[in-house]
Amino acid sequence: MAELAEEKAREDQFRAALEQLETSAGTPMVSGEMPNWLQEVDEAVTALSPHLDRQIGDVHRAELAQIRREDQEMFRHVDELQAEDQQIVELFRGMQQRLPVLRQLAERVEPDEKRAEGATKEFADSTLQLVMRIRKQETAIRTWLMEAFTRDRGVVD
Repeated sequence: MAELAEEKAREDQFRAALEQLETSAGTPMVSGEMPNWLQEVDEAVTALSPHLDRQIGDVHRAELAQIRREDQEMFRHVDELQAEDQQIVELFRGMQQRLPVLRQLAERVEPDEKRAEGATKEFADSTLQLVMRIRKQETAIRTWLMEAFTRDRGVVD
């Protein structure tokens, strides 16, 4: 029972960190606040990183293995889900690498933030798209996991 509570707590922390990133990236940038906005996004990315690593590296890996064990006909779906996990990790790492560059750019162009506005807007948009992909992946894995256990396979001898 304690293990279930622990798992629920970790899941809640993952979702909260994901929501924090979505909120910080989706917050409109107020004139003169670009460095603060980037700092908040950076903190949200830092907070999400260990949770995302655990979710993909441990939770998804176990769930995908379970899908394969329960229904071997779902190999194609498992392969697609694994490929999406890999793409999410690569996009997240790329986002982590872009943040220091954007922070330096914001410092260089201050107080004329307009010069960095396009880059930060594109970054915010791509971050929000990544959050949506992560949520979609979570839903897809849960769906295929349930399907592996409940799918009608016809007459089985």
